[in-house]
Amino acid sequence: MCQSPPLRLTILPAWEGRTVESVLRQEFHLSRRQIITLKKNNGLFLGGKPVRAKTILQSFHSGKELLIRFPLPPPPTLSGEKINFSIVYEDPDLIVVNKPAGLLVHPVRYHLTGTLTNALIYHWQSKGERAAVHPVHRLDQPTSGILLIAKSSWAHQQLSLELQRGEINRLYLAVTNGVPPKGSGLINAPIKKGTVGIKRIISPDGQPALTRYRVIRRTDRSALLLVKLITGRTHQIRVHFASLAAALWGDPLYGRADPAFPRPALHAVGLSFRHPRDRRRLKLKAPLPADLNELLTTLGLLPEDFV
Repeated sequence: MCQSPPLRLTILPAWEGRTVESVLRQEFHLSRRQIITLKKNNGLFLGGKPVRAKTILQSFHSGKELLIRFPLPPPPTLSGEKINFSIVYEDPDLIVVNKPAGLLVHPVRYHLTGTLTNALIYHWQSKGERAAVHPVHRLDQPTSGILLIAKSSWAHQQLSLELQRGEINRLYLAVTNGVPPKGSGLINAPIKKGTVGIKRIISPDGQPALTRYRVIRRTDRSALLLVKLITGRTHQIRVHFASLAAALWGDPLYGRADPAFPRPALHAVGLSFRHPRDRRRLKLKAPLPADLNELLTTLGLLPEDFV
């Protein structure tokens, strides 16, 4: 059964006098729970030999390799299903997918099958790999596009910290029914849950919500926007552009439904982040789905040089 390779760290002279646990928590941001798991599973090795988390690092440890081997994740409780989705990037620590519109990421109470999680389980089982499904950010069911998923609790924790620090860039393409008043701008409008159903509203006592946008093309009645999420509140893009009288095309909740395009016209097109293992910067893109391409063509919004 395949699993992600262990972490390998070189002990620095500056860590002399500190415990292994202190280095793992303060320098590499491992959680207390993760360190307890490593202790229980004898997952720490220094210079090729097992080492306790409470071991105090000495000068002679400098330059030696600290190896961290996490245990396999538990077997999945859900069944794998063969469902079509495309992979943008994958390695032992994470997977980036181009999620089709309409596909739920996680099973919910009355929808336990036919989700991206089921599809990923099948994908990994077919390769003899055991991995967990830890989405790093959210992507609503009707939204298509790029989604980052960690394959272990460690990778998820590292990427979540990156997200909290604002170091993961998420770009969206949105088609609006109406045109924003400015060609570009920053929408700063707090969002909170409304009193009815799943709808969100703008309110001074809501959570901070920031959205940056630029109009790529426009007509008298619609526009194609490039949108960058700075925060990631539920329905943030949908709520923010509805507040500008430019709701997403086809959005039945915040705008007007379109039988010919039965979902909000939103696609997660780009993602960039630092890999948790080696800190290299990855910049990834997800091509437009056919339905959005057709909508842009119909509305006269498809740029000639757009890929």
